[in-house]
Amino acid sequence: MGSGSAFLVHGGLVTNSHVIRPARIDATCIRFEDTDPDDAGSYIRLLPETCHKAIAAESPENDKDYAFLQLSKSEFEGRHLFEFTDSMEISVGQQVLFLGFPSGMSQLTCHLGYVSSMRTRNGVDIIQIDGSVNGGNSGGPLLDLSSGKVVGIVTRAVTGFIAEQFDQLISALRKNQEALSQSHTFMRVGRIDPIQAIKASQAAMEQIARNLRGSANVGIGYAYSSNCVRYHIASLNL
Repeated sequence: MGSGSAFLVHGGLVTNSHVIRPARIDATCIRFEDTDPDDAGSYIRLLPETCHKAIAAESPENDKDYAFLQLSKSEFEGRHLFEFTDSMEISVGQQVLFLGFPSGMSQLTCHLGYVSSMRTRNGVDIIQIDGSVNGGNSGGPLLDLSSGKVVGIVTRAVTGFIAEQFDQLISALRKNQEALSQSHTFMRVGRIDPIQAIKASQAAMEQIARNLRGSANVGIGYAYSSNCVRYHIASLNL
């Protein structure tokens, strides 16, 4: 399973391309913050072919990483529609706000941050955010506080050196467990199999490392400018 965020605009739904195109996906389930996460009937469930057929505008993950799904659902009626504005209207040091569902949370979260840099890389306008961006925020809107309009699509969290060290530790612990699983040695010390005990301890350490890894984010992320998707949607003449 994976999770991400999205927001409604006139004509449909905007998110990241990588949110709706993970490998081996069985279905995309859309739900709103005010629906019961345990109620499967409150989800809009789209099979991969239905979801991909609804994509009216898209740029892949290695480019501008956005997708616009042209959907018309009764569940969308009466809900807030976000509006775009020119991302060049914001500047470094300006306070921004972003919304999303980080780390698979079922409640919508709202974070304030600052634009720490703006740059263009390979033709893509990137807005770096000094704010608590985490996995699951992908696809959420980055808002200009002065206008309340969307200037970017939150795309990635920058986790830094500490998170990379946790990733290496988790990988090592996983390999240890795989090696112990392949062992054909059988022994008992009292009533304890030491190999199985070591394997269990490695699994417990891996889980602890994963939990700590989730807190290792240094609070920096980035968003792609919303100008490209804004122009693309406008060209559809919805």
